[in-house]
Amino acid sequence: MINLPGYDITNQIHESNNSLVYRGLRKQDNQPVILKFLKQDYPMPASLVRYKQEYEITHNLNLESVPKTYSLERYHNSLAIIFEDCGGD
Repeated sequence: MINLPGYDITNQIHESNNSLVYRGLRKQDNQPVILKFLKQDYPMPASLVRYKQEYEITHNLNLESVPKTYSLERYHNSLAIIFEDCGGD
């Protein structure tokens, strides 16, 4: 199981060729979150750039129907994007 400081990860909800997606709680305020991790332990630099771009694009969206993007976190040699959990499947 993935362990990211500051978060309690409860269950995996999706897996693709490039990423793993989990549901969890942010410990500081018990806020439900979605955590999206790059799947590779040592991703290629281009994958890291794309992930940072995904974070920047989604973080700057201000649409009521789109979950908020909270943060981009370092995870070992990779990255994780933390999103608002709206409770959907």
